[in-house]
Amino acid sequence: MYMRFTLLIFCTALFCLSCTKTELETIPDNIAPPDRTVEIVTIENYVTRTYILTLGREPNATEFSNSVSLLQGAGLDSVSKAQFLSGVFGDASYKPQVYLQNKINLLNNADTADFTTWITIFNALMQDSTNLYLFAVLQYEIDRLTALQNAFPEFTNGSIGLDELHRRMCNNYIYDQINMGSANFVISAFQNLLNRNPTIAEQNGGVSMVDGNNSVLFLEAGLSKDDFLDIITHCNNYYEAQVVFLYQKYLNRVPSTQEMSSGTYKYANTSDYTLVQKDILSSNEFIGIE
Repeated sequence: MYMRFTLLIFCTALFCLSCTKTELETIPDNIAPPDRTVEIVTIENYVTRTYILTLGREPNATEFSNSVSLLQGAGLDSVSKAQFLSGVFGDASYKPQVYLQNKINLLNNADTADFTTWITIFNALMQDSTNLYLFAVLQYEIDRLTALQNAFPEFTNGSIGLDELHRRMCNNYIYDQINMGSANFVISAFQNLLNRNPTIAEQNGGVSMVDGNNSVLFLEAGLSKDDFLDIITHCNNYYEAQVVFLYQKYLNRVPSTQEMSSGTYKYANTSDYTLVQKDILSSNEFIGIE
């Protein structure tokens, strides 16, 4: 009886031990090596997308290799991203690409040879004395087209900013032919530069101003097309519209309230369009690591 009882206790204890979790022995500093496959692919995609969306082309082999090595070697930290983006925006093809995008949007990608052609035509008309009564108008068109013609070299060398580029692309004979009439001109300028239609009051005030009458728009007085474009490219709505354009281009969405506020303030107070772009392009959301 005693032996049976002892054997029962022994079996019960053995059973309990077999059901108890076995503690695994850990080895200090035994950290599993990171899986860098996804990280490398993410960085490679990031570099390629940034080049395509910003410069309109893929990076060449050297650019791609150097960029990936820089970002991977630094663990994609803020310094390496800033260095990478500075290189992208410092590329010789960046500003010509911005110019081209705006020429497509605002002038239906009119050939730059068209600028010269119309200047030649207007100059020829001024050589005919029978057109004397048109000389002021012809000179006005020549001056505007010459300013448009000079926009490319001046924008790409940094002499003028994006806002002045927008003004010149909207203030010329070709843009007037695309958007004939003062009402269409005002509506088109609002849509292209402010990303919205004008209110009835804004349209009436804008048309009156463009037609040479004293009028008020966004609490600013003006009496010409020059004044109209100067006012709308310096209003807060203009900077907001540019921020929205960038978020839609790079992230395919509109900015949040905080993003809109931050981006608008930064662009309006620095006149540096690239600062907002760099914020977006260095975000985890664009990189694809969220």
